[in-house]
Amino acid sequence: MEIGEELRRTIEKFVGEVNNNERVQKLIRKWSSVVNIWGRDIDEGYILEVQNGKVISVRKAASKDDATVKVIGDTATLIRMFNGKEKIAHLYLDGVIETYGSERDQIVLDAIARLLWS
Repeated sequence: MEIGEELRRTIEKFVGEVNNNERVQKLIRKWSSVVNIWGRDIDEGYILEVQNGKVISVRKAASKDDATVKVIGDTATLIRMFNGKEKIAHLYLDGVIETYGSERDQIVLDAIARLLWS
């Protein structure tokens, strides 16, 4: 499977987990944002549109700057991260991934990961 396709499938699985997890939904029910997950090595990514805690759409990103919140990294790392095999906070602190957005958005992303995979 091509790595870009694997990233898309991983993101779609992650979206299903977010939208169907009661604890996550309770935490983020008032959160709305646009998140770009960008694989820098393949120069492509996906936009997740979140409204009131639900991811309502996933689409291919036009560019890495195409969102309010950005998560940028090597595609293999992003796949491991969104599969729960790597912790977002560690990757960020170690400089392996870049995250851009408000402090609140970054905290929400970390909290989602903790609820899903801890």
